[in-house]
Amino acid sequence: MRDLFVLTIVCLAGGPALADAGQTPVSRERLVMQQPKMVRDFVARRLQCNHWGGEEPYDAARRREISRAVKALRCNSLDRDEARLLRRYRDNAELPALLVAVREAWEL
Repeated sequence: MRDLFVLTIVCLAGGPALADAGQTPVSRERLVMQQPKMVRDFVARRLQCNHWGGEEPYDAARRREISRAVKALRCNSLDRDEARLLRRYRDNAELPALLVAVREAWEL
């Protein structure tokens, strides 16, 4: 999971800045680093699911590889898990914008 987290930070660092509660631009990297571990893990998982969802199943072996990755990452439960995070961390003003940015990107 550590490698996924590092990949996430590298990918998010290149994205546009988001505004924190004080309306000061903050990098996505910094914003992710400030999140609870549960949120950081979800962001890494979402990016991996977005990646695998965009892969081409050009043969049976590749189709199996994609299917295994999607199943292992529990990609089918992302929306439910995201809603759970939003409820759990409802006082976190930056979280909704961060999750939208990650949801809409398959490669940042």
